[in-house]
Amino acid sequence: MENRLAKGISYAFHPLLIPGYILLLLMNIISPNSLMVPVSYKLILLGIVLLTTFLLPLFLTYLLLRLQLISSFFLYRKEDRVYMILAVSIFYYLTYYLLKGVHLSVIFSYFMLGSTILAVLSLVINFYFRISLHMIGIGSITGLFLGLSLKYGINFNGVLFASIFTAGMIGYARLKLNAHNPAEIYSGYFTGALIMTFLVILL
Repeated sequence: MENRLAKGISYAFHPLLIPGYILLLLMNIISPNSLMVPVSYKLILLGIVLLTTFLLPLFLTYLLLRLQLISSFFLYRKEDRVYMILAVSIFYYLTYYLLKGVHLSVIFSYFMLGSTILAVLSLVINFYFRISLHMIGIGSITGLFLGLSLKYGINFNGVLFASIFTAGMIGYARLKLNAHNPAEIYSGYFTGALIMTFLVILL
């Protein structure tokens, strides 16, 4: 039962889903202009983001598996993760480039640029250390809203608390599944949180 719960949490908060979650959050809760934007426009925007940050990387992983360039769909080996992280870096930057002129939310542009930098950084770290990509993903959410709070003085305490609580659940799930050790979990979370915080403040 606990293993099934841990798998469910890992799937629900897969790193590739994080940009989609952020966009939904910004469009429906945080962005002051969200109520003025037609639902059809929001769906198109969400579709673009899910295509470039989730579906295309997922399809590429499938192709790499069929070509036997990776050994598992779940990327257990450090060597397998190189292809995926490199592809994600490209797709994330593509998403940033395509949507940087969209004025619904500058925050999302910050996030995608920061996520691209984090993906490149995680690619470098991966050669030496199997850092948790799940924790980098949730840490980037914490960092985004912490950076916005520090830069603009906006109260995002609710979102910050929710992201920290979710990080705890994801960390538990990854440890329960023996996907990572505690060092890989903590380093992933703090890398995502700290890098994203500093990037938002500097941008």
